[in-house]
Amino acid sequence: MASTWLRIGLGAVFPGVTALLGGAVFAHAEATKRPAFSSVTLSVSPRTVRWAIVYKVPDPADHDPYYHVEVIEKERHTPPWQFKRLAAHIVVTADALDRSRLKQKIRTYFYKDIEFRIAYQAWREQYPAQREAGVCRTAILECIGANGNMRP
Repeated sequence: MASTWLRIGLGAVFPGVTALLGGAVFAHAEATKRPAFSSVTLSVSPRTVRWAIVYKVPDPADHDPYYHVEVIEKERHTPPWQFKRLAAHIVVTADALDRSRLKQKIRTYFYKDIEFRIAYQAWREQYPAQREAGVCRTAILECIGANGNMRP
C-alpha cells in the first residue's frame, strides 16, 4: 500500500517540481544575459593576428562620445588561452575605429574583461581634461605603438 502511494505521489509531484525548477532556471538565464560587445580586426599576418574588443559604445546620456576597447594579439595556430593583451583599455573616436578596421574576418576570442573594467573605471575617475588627452584619434595600433604602450 505504501509503495502504491509512493508511486502515485511521486509521479504527481515530479512534473510539478520539474516545471517549477525549469521556470526558475529559465528566468535566471534571462536575467543574466551576456553583455553586448563586438570585435574589430586590426591586423593579420601569416604569424600574428590583432583585434580590438569593443566593450562600450558612445553614450550621449553619459556624456561619453567615444568607443572603449581592449586590444589583443595572438599567434596563429596556438591555443586560445595563449594571447597577449596589448592594451586593457583604449578610448577611441569613431573615425579612429573606422581607420583601424580591416575588412578581413578572423577568428577572435573574448577573454575575461576584469582588466578592462578596472582600467575603464580608472579612466572614469580622471578629470575631464585628462580623459580627453588620452583619446586615440588616429588608428588603434598607431596609438598603442609596436610594444603595446600608449603613445602620448
